[in-house]
Amino acid sequence: MIARHPYRLVAVALLVGLCGCSDSAPLSLRIEGPGRYLIIYHQPGAPLQRLSCAPDAPAQVAGLACQGPDVRVPGPNGTLTIKARDYDHASVDLAEVASDGSAIKLDALPSASAEPGFRDRFAAGNEGLSAFVEFSHRAVTELGESLTVKFYIDRGKRRVFFQNTVDYPLHYRFARDVLGYAGSLAEFEAETYRGANRTGIAGTLTYYPKLTGMAELDRPLLLTFFPSDDLDPELVLLSYRLIEARLGFVAFAGATQRLFYLPAGAAQTDDVERSAVAFQRWDAATTTQQALYGGVDTQLLNGGVAYGVLRNLSSKDLETQVLSYTDIVLLGSLPNTLPIVGGTITGQLQTPLAHVNVAARARGTPNLALRNARSHRRIAPFIGKLIRFEVTASDWTISNATETEARAFWQEQRSKRQKTLPEADLSRLTLDRFSTIGWADSKTVGAKAANLGELRQTIGELAPDGFVVPFSFYQRFIEKTVVTAARCQAARTDCVDEGRTAVLCDRVGKLCEAVPGETLDRHIERLLLDPVFVTDTEFREASLNSVRHIFTNAPLEPEVALQIDQRVGQVFGAAKARLRSSTNAEDLPGFTGAGLYLSRSAYASGDGAASKRIAKVWGSVWNFRAYEERAYWNIDHRAVKMGVAVSQAYEGERANGVLITQNITDPNLYGMYVNVQRGDALVTNPVDGAVSEIFVIVGAPGGGVQVARQRYSSLSPTTPILSPGEVSALFSVATRIQQRFAPLYQLDESVLTLDLEFKIAAGGELIIKQARPYAWADH
Repeated sequence: MIARHPYRLVAVALLVGLCGCSDSAPLSLRIEGPGRYLIIYHQPGAPLQRLSCAPDAPAQVAGLACQGPDVRVPGPNGTLTIKARDYDHASVDLAEVASDGSAIKLDALPSASAEPGFRDRFAAGNEGLSAFVEFSHRAVTELGESLTVKFYIDRGKRRVFFQNTVDYPLHYRFARDVLGYAGSLAEFEAETYRGANRTGIAGTLTYYPKLTGMAELDRPLLLTFFPSDDLDPELVLLSYRLIEARLGFVAFAGATQRLFYLPAGAAQTDDVERSAVAFQRWDAATTTQQALYGGVDTQLLNGGVAYGVLRNLSSKDLETQVLSYTDIVLLGSLPNTLPIVGGTITGQLQTPLAHVNVAARARGTPNLALRNARSHRRIAPFIGKLIRFEVTASDWTISNATETEARAFWQEQRSKRQKTLPEADLSRLTLDRFSTIGWADSKTVGAKAANLGELRQTIGELAPDGFVVPFSFYQRFIEKTVVTAARCQAARTDCVDEGRTAVLCDRVGKLCEAVPGETLDRHIERLLLDPVFVTDTEFREASLNSVRHIFTNAPLEPEVALQIDQRVGQVFGAAKARLRSSTNAEDLPGFTGAGLYLSRSAYASGDGAASKRIAKVWGSVWNFRAYEERAYWNIDHRAVKMGVAVSQAYEGERANGVLITQNITDPNLYGMYVNVQRGDALVTNPVDGAVSEIFVIVGAPGGGVQVARQRYSSLSPTTPILSPGEVSALFSVATRIQQRFAPLYQLDESVLTLDLEFKIAAGGELIIKQARPYAWADH
């Protein structure tokens, strides 16, 4: 409020001297209430001027000056905002101040109230921050540990209630149980989240204590609202200033531990841009998703503990180095594949869908991304040494370890992995269309093919058409194929041609020919029991290569080949099809097996006929990395069977991407996480430094959805790859899939997390290529 009082000549004379202004331009004001305060002088188009004022010491900056309660501003243009501890903020339009000497009175905040379910203020310093932390819900996000406190504002009383979010995580439950709200949930939502005449405002405060090192953001406290809340900038600013005044531990200026408003999506970001003058007037700090994620230099991607030797390697080294769970790898860039290792540190930042992180989450191993990791003072001294490496929700540590400690840890980890026997039913003998199979058929065709059947039945032509080759065809092939001396000799030649030593390949060839005339299934079983195969990694890798060579070069029985090729012709005609692996050891809850097996293109006839290529897909059951991954998880190799999902091929797509049906970067905010890239450029394991566009699909005011974008694609640096209509269609289809799969996995829709691969075809059609669980290990 503005009050009038007699003009004080002494103070004015002093302030005129301080500011060095002419007598005609300056304007004198008096601040009533606080002894210490911050003044913010704002003229549209000009930088803000801030000045901290104290009872005794004069202060000045440019044409702004103060001493005690007396303030001098350059002139009657612009606005003056005052912020002080224990007082509500105030702001005046200087053009409306009638005369020199007018007083601006700040209203003192009521005495603090601390109830079991809420607080209405937090004290200054560590006392207030500790109380905030005590009330907060903790979560692990891509930005590090987050501490979230929800709030409710009674607009009529202008009172803020900071909820004990541990006990009351929902706004409605807090209002009902603590404040005595008597209405229904629908009534509460209408009165709190919709319209300019709402009686309440509800939102969230999230503190990131480990988000440091950025010039504009350092340990920020973010003010957010539900993406679907249609509150206008005026209500945002009301909330901001009421909350900022009651958070004694936040700074009123600067970047460190300050309150920032984070718009939930594109619509709210546009609102901030249109209301920039109002936000500047109140010196209400704002940020964006892109600013938050663009300045990150440390990512605590997956928690866990590992013991091992810290090995400084390149991505190319991973193709030749023999590594195991006793190694922790330090990589400068992101590899396309990751062998079994105890833990990972990368000098290049990752996305949650990067192969390194997907593998770490599946295995339950610690994963850290840190810019310039190799030269980091906490890492460089430990390269080549046996270490203990831990990633937690809030930090990471590396320390020296003894061999005794390491061996005890490795033994403990092995004891946790119980033997797993994948189920397989060999009774299905027909090549059935996707539209006729579903979830219940996974034991005969594999989870990938069964999920494609569910997709086809759920979303029709938005999922690929095709048919399945069941497990029984794989089993028949390995039971009918004979491992002849000629085939072993051809595999030996291939072994040498691929760069292995002749001595090693001779040993493998000798084992291959040891039992003349045995079938491929018996040969594999003998290999799996051979002690040298089990203990010698190089021998095992070369032997598995020999097995795959036999798969690839042994023909199918003529009647089986004809059956498969004719089915391809019936379904796809002369068009290209994709032969996609579908084992009983992939796309499972807790084990996706992503990237372990092969897919190949094929046709109904000619050199590319499906019958000539399907055995190569079958043979990928015995890929070295697939074997090692299964061995790590103690999966019985002899029980693994492979089906093949024969699906239509898509060429010349305009975009491709991955959608996760939960917001995996920030569990505090409901949404669906998306990585998308132009054309067929890789999304999860990019090459040549290309990075994908990242956004979260969230609700929009008034219904529908919008995006909260973290970054643009490097191949489209200023333009979104998907149109708003395509984003909306993607969200709608993903929601239908989530609703279909949740009861199949016996999970609530709010809990189930699916990994959906999608394409935008050359003609603009949306295609969902695949659905599988987005899984991680139980720690």
